[in-house]
Amino acid sequence: MRKLPDWLYQDQATLEASKSHHYLQMNLQTLRHFLGKMKQTTPAFKAKTSSWMRLVSFLILAILITTAHHSIQLWLIGILLLMHIAMLPGEVLLHLFKVLFKVLLISTIVILPSILFQGFQNGGLFLLRAGMIVLNISLFLATTTSVQLVEALRQLRVPKTFVQTIDITLKYGYILGKHLQQQIESVQLRTVGQKVNLNLFGSILGLLYLSTKNHTKEVYEAMILRGYGMDTKRKEALHWKKEDVFFLLELAVLTTFTTLLG
Repeated sequence: MRKLPDWLYQDQATLEASKSHHYLQMNLQTLRHFLGKMKQTTPAFKAKTSSWMRLVSFLILAILITTAHHSIQLWLIGILLLMHIAMLPGEVLLHLFKVLFKVLLISTIVILPSILFQGFQNGGLFLLRAGMIVLNISLFLATTTSVQLVEALRQLRVPKTFVQTIDITLKYGYILGKHLQQQIESVQLRTVGQKVNLNLFGSILGLLYLSTKNHTKEVYEAMILRGYGMDTKRKEALHWKKEDVFFLLELAVLTTFTTLLG
């Protein structure tokens, strides 16, 4: 029987990851989560209403929340929001309430002097508005993907230039994130057991600019060769569903009551 090499019997202390490596890992996890959300083609909750109706509802509720001057108005809006939020999956609800808690905590810290000197009434309305806005945005993001957002804009006859700009920005933002992820992963692999100089992030941004600049030129040339231009006529039909009618009636009743109470 062969004898194992002597170095296999020696105890060697494992190298602990430095704080800079933990910082890189944290950024990688955040970036991967963000890219996963951008790549997502199906929403966390498949709503029965059309995508254009969800967009209209989001905008109407945002206007009603920002223009409400009485707590009774925000209470009515909150009831409608919570009715729809209650249908979301548990994982989405947990993330939603975590974000809501952070936003309310930061908002409370910011307006604390106003609460101390002028009372809680104005500050309370501000906190209610902030919470409602978070709930409204979270509900829209949980039920609508970026693809459905672009489709909804086309169905609502939004100008083509604006829709194409949003569409290209969303798609290219994903490519930009992938480039950044690859560069951070390469830095992480090349600096195993070493301390990462945080000044290296300036070099990463420079390399990211150069690589994305070349990629942008290639994408632009490919789009021209494929005949992609502003003169292309693409109309999306406005499809109505039974649920859209009921949802529109809810919004009409809510808008009427909040306007009368204002």
